[in-house]
Amino acid sequence: MKGKLSSLALAALLLAGCGEEGGRRDYLTIAGGGITFNYRYSQATIVVVARQIYPMPDGAVVAAEFDLPGGKSRERVQRPAIRGKLSYKLESGYLFGIKKGEPLNVTLLVLDATGKELDRDETRYISDVDQDRLPTKPLVQPDKPNFVPQLENL
Repeated sequence: MKGKLSSLALAALLLAGCGEEGGRRDYLTIAGGGITFNYRYSQATIVVVARQIYPMPDGAVVAAEFDLPGGKSRERVQRPAIRGKLSYKLESGYLFGIKKGEPLNVTLLVLDATGKELDRDETRYISDVDQDRLPTKPLVQPDKPNFVPQLENL
């Protein structure tokens, strides 16, 4: 019995040091997001929401890489990590050419102050409608107060 306890204690001590210095750690996890279409302005984007699960080091950067429709390139958006901030929302620029059923991959990254990757999480979003079936012109006049409808675009 005493030998088993000392073996368990030794194993616990060895495992306690795993993942700390030099190892990978999970700082963020993907908590939500998707392909969004703002009907008011006729603009499509990809949004990813990240939840912090471990405090990030000073100088860290939160980044997201978004597939662009057509699969030929990616867009990167990044924000500085803020001490005490528990969630981050990152959004792509306006997208064109989204196709129904075409997967768009998103990579969430945590980078240290030198740009070295500390953490990575990935997901994919799939649209249930072709973008060309959605309005091509804003349904309201964006520069007018109270969102004046543009009836010709309905």
